[in-house]
Amino acid sequence: MAKVKQVGLLAAGCQPWNKDVCAASGDRFAYCATLAIYIYQLDQQYNEFKLRSIMSEHKKTITAISWCPDNPDLFASASADNLLIVWNVSEQKAVARLDSTKGVPASMASHQEGQTGVRTHRR
Repeated sequence: MAKVKQVGLLAAGCQPWNKDVCAASGDRFAYCATLAIYIYQLDQQYNEFKLRSIMSEHKKTITAISWCPDNPDLFASASADNLLIVWNVSEQKAVARLDSTKGVPASMASHQEGQTGVRTHRR
């Protein structure tokens, strides 16, 4: 009988069809379920990723995330509630909010000069 080896696992609610809901920065990576963001960090001692925190403030489906290129503790998330949130992983909290994006954010990109671009789908 052939042996089966697990090579990957996606938690319930993870959206693998949307490439903009997974992101990595340094020794951390994040993925989004429908309403929460799971942050994992590499444990150097065991050489495996461990769950560090779960961030949750969006009221509708998370559509995009992007890490800050200048500060590995910061990343931004956007969702179908037209809300963009900047998170601090070390403090495990939201540090800034933009409540009225024009349309549903579809993707984001951060620039090294501190700017974040957001592409939206108009309703």
